[in-house]
Amino acid sequence: MVEYIVDDVDLTDEEKFAVGLGLSITFRQVLVKAAPSREVLEASKGAVWGALLISPCLRDIPCFKDLEEAINYSEIYSTPVGYDGPEPIPWSRRVSTFNKHYAKAWRWARGGEEIRIGHPLLPILACLYTKLKSIDGVPIVVSDRRLIPTVERGPDYTVIPTWHYPEEVAEVVDVHLPPLKASALALGILRGKYDAGPVFVISEKRDRVLDKVVQLGGHVVVIEELNDPCGMFKKRGVEKYRIDLSLCDRCGDCLKTKCPAVVINVKGYPEITQDCTNCGACAIVCTRGAIS
Repeated sequence: MVEYIVDDVDLTDEEKFAVGLGLSITFRQVLVKAAPSREVLEASKGAVWGALLISPCLRDIPCFKDLEEAINYSEIYSTPVGYDGPEPIPWSRRVSTFNKHYAKAWRWARGGEEIRIGHPLLPILACLYTKLKSIDGVPIVVSDRRLIPTVERGPDYTVIPTWHYPEEVAEVVDVHLPPLKASALALGILRGKYDAGPVFVISEKRDRVLDKVVQLGGHVVVIEELNDPCGMFKKRGVEKYRIDLSLCDRCGDCLKTKCPAVVINVKGYPEITQDCTNCGACAIVCTRGAIS
């Protein structure tokens, strides 16, 4: 059975589709009444989990008149399919869940940017890293942009919500499927009544969909507004960050940023090079208070 029908008059076809995909990746079955672009359809392949049906049928994708056949095909092949049968009555029957590494690592996070000194995402992701790692739950971070983790990890194959403990700040982002908008993807996750943990959106710019996300309890970070989700950047100075070796016990937390400006010296202690741009990511993740 279909659990949700997405037909919002105030959303574009691409936004409707992204909402539907957000529902799908939390194990929901959804029918989207829209005509998304080929580029958007391609970006979603392999990211569908519950079921993602599109009405009316589009060219070049499988099309069904039988509802159950359409649902089964979409779930088996993790792809959106067309549906040309009678409009179903939505019936919610499954619990909204999410697994960060089912089937393959970072299933819903593709591509991204290399970590570099002064990257604008570093302090934001470091902030979320410290905020989320202490949560007793399964948070989801949906982002318009993503840093590529330096080490690719394997799947865990569990089918219940599982909090993957990040080993570096780049692993914080769970869903990144450009050109699908993070705001609309997160809206779908929240509409599916996901409640195993908080849902964060890192949006390139503010749009009207973010207001809907906030109304449903989501948390929003807008990159172009440089907003400060953890309240830790308000007193940033102009001097470069330094390490107090009397407080440092070589725990390695600062290395989780993977920032090239943080290096290890011959004695095994971290050092901050002259390339530092004062972004503050290393200070945020340092649990010993040794970086200031």
